[in-house]
Amino acid sequence: MTLMDIPIDAQPAVRARLRKDIDELDYRRELVLLSKRYSQREISKFLGIAQPSVSSALKTAQNLSMPIENFSGATPEEICRRYAAGFLTREQLVDELARFPYVKGGTTDGYDTLIVDPPGAWSEVDDAARLGLIDDAIYEEVFNLRHGLG
Repeated sequence: MTLMDIPIDAQPAVRARLRKDIDELDYRRELVLLSKRYSQREISKFLGIAQPSVSSALKTAQNLSMPIENFSGATPEEICRRYAAGFLTREQLVDELARFPYVKGGTTDGYDTLIVDPPGAWSEVDDAARLGLIDDAIYEEVFNLRHGLG
């Protein structure tokens, strides 16, 4: 089910859920940054939580990618999710997706047709459109900008 298929009265809950997920991602990233300057004990005092909670959150966050400089996210999918949640304007989304440094998509070994793209590939924009995080007009505009057609 895409975001567009969800009844209008259910969309605020969906957007709130997206915002909650993004807030959790941002929280964990901020903890990682804090852990480079402060001890877990100090962080726990700042946040008013137990030190084991800080430790647990840092373990969960240890493999998170940080946003690329001058971008709101680490991947095109994250950028699209931030837009769908209401954290980015349409103009910001289009700008970021048009200039994102996409990685090369996966390739097949010649025998197996299953291709799994790495994070940061254009396929994430395809997926965002399929999931209804962005609409067809945005997809087309970004595609055209990326390929010099706009």
